[in-house]
Amino acid sequence: MTNKNLYFQIDELDKYGITALYTTKEYGNVMEISKDKFIKDFSLAGKKIISGHQTHSDNIAVVRDETNLYFENTDGFITDNKNLVIFTKYADCLPIYIYDKSKNIIGVFHSGWQGTYKEIGIKGINIMKEIFNSENDDIIVAFGIGISKERYEVGEEFFNKFKEKFDENILNESFIRENGKLFFDNQKFNYLNFIKNGIKKENIITNSLCTYDGNFHSYRRDREKSGRNGAFFYFK
Repeated sequence: MTNKNLYFQIDELDKYGITALYTTKEYGNVMEISKDKFIKDFSLAGKKIISGHQTHSDNIAVVRDETNLYFENTDGFITDNKNLVIFTKYADCLPIYIYDKSKNIIGVFHSGWQGTYKEIGIKGINIMKEIFNSENDDIIVAFGIGISKERYEVGEEFFNKFKEKFDENILNESFIRENGKLFFDNQKFNYLNFIKNGIKKENIITNSLCTYDGNFHSYRRDREKSGRNGAFFYFK
């Protein structure tokens, strides 16, 4: 990831002609910034920004034209339209960027623990398969910046909810017990679940950054005073 002060960029995706950005706290609270400013700041002239009201759902909009630019109750977007920028908002939750390098389709998904539990990233890939005939071998997954496992303490009820649905092998690697406390590794969980669902390990891009400890908005750290970081995904 390249740090450009106001945002991080996932360098590994550049060669595909796509850009994945994640803003920092220094850039500001994206909930208070206009789309016109985004277009100016990130040199997006001629493009339109797709966004929505996020509710920790697994609702995903497939956007192919420019008729509707805002979606209620939506936590993920998929598009093949090169004039569109898909945009989601975060304050510790995990952004998941997905690219089909064969069909040239992009998707971005807001995956906090609820989105992860509902497998919004897997659902996104399945939608890409249904609508665009995507195949697992062509899928590139990149994780944006979320809260690290060291800062994500959870309770036994949280663990038991996941235990009822997911394989023990995934749980053993993504839930960590230390000094009588339980921590959840959201990125690791998604990484393992993508592999279980047929995505190649070498096609998954991870990072070691943390919203809580880094220069990012973090709800766990700042509570109601927290702003939101922005994840932007688009064709160059």
